[in-house]
Amino acid sequence: MKKVKITLIIAAIVLFVSNYEICDYFYPTMSKADLRGWWYLKSNIYAVIVALVFLSSSIGTRGILRFFLDVGIGFAVANVIDKVYFNVREFTDSDIIMIIVVILISAFDAYKNSKYKK
Repeated sequence: MKKVKITLIIAAIVLFVSNYEICDYFYPTMSKADLRGWWYLKSNIYAVIVALVFLSSSIGTRGILRFFLDVGIGFAVANVIDKVYFNVREFTDSDIIMIIVVILISAFDAYKNSKYKK
């Protein structure tokens, strides 16, 4: 488990350090369309970094802490999915569905890994 935690943290650090280079690779010109794509990619990379940090922190935890870390992971991943596939300028039904799914999966995972479970 410790190796997985270290790997996730190293991946988050590498993404943090190299995010400008990654964005510049995919959007090399500074046209208006590339600039918009560059910023969307950058914010998605930061959301993945947050998800990796939450995921590394959740390894080995239980109970209410596990629930909140899972919610953080779910919202970070849902943020990326929302930006890639849905409208991020308006609060829509897809946002409500993602929130409900994140809460349900987080509660199930926290219960499954609960120290109080018999």
